[in-house]
Amino acid sequence: MSAPQLETLRQRVQACTTDQDVADYQRDGAVCIRNLFTPEEVALLRDGIEANLAHPSPRGMVASRPDDPGRFFEDFCNWQDIPQFKRFIFDTPLAALAQRLMQSQTVRLYHDHLLVKEPGTRQRTPWHQDQPYYNVDGLQNISFWIPVDPVPRASTLEFI
Repeated sequence: MSAPQLETLRQRVQACTTDQDVADYQRDGAVCIRNLFTPEEVALLRDGIEANLAHPSPRGMVASRPDDPGRFFEDFCNWQDIPQFKRFIFDTPLAALAQRLMQSQTVRLYHDHLLVKEPGTRQRTPWHQDQPYYNVDGLQNISFWIPVDPVPRASTLEFI
């Protein structure tokens, strides 16, 4: 990526975040950033999700029960195989946002993780902590929840 392109991405992050957002993230470990991605970038991610659903990796699995009217699917570590994921990771402000929130000079991708809960899925995701699942430690870790469809408040991700 060229220096002007990188600067444009950083400017977009600056326009969508405040110093208070950074302080809140540093203090609480979570913050909601809205309107960072363009509709085209969200469409790119949605296309990648559809490609992943059509061709799951060997790591992909359906986490819902067979009698569930919806489907809860997950897969991970596919960014190198799904061009839309790779473009979203490298060509959007995602890394610049990670850098700003973590107050880091560099950002390193650990993995992507796709979770798709179709409408009507009865299975709730239980309260849990992700850290025990990660093979990394330290204070400069960040995860992003990026919904590509409208999500009712009762179904959104929550942090305590």
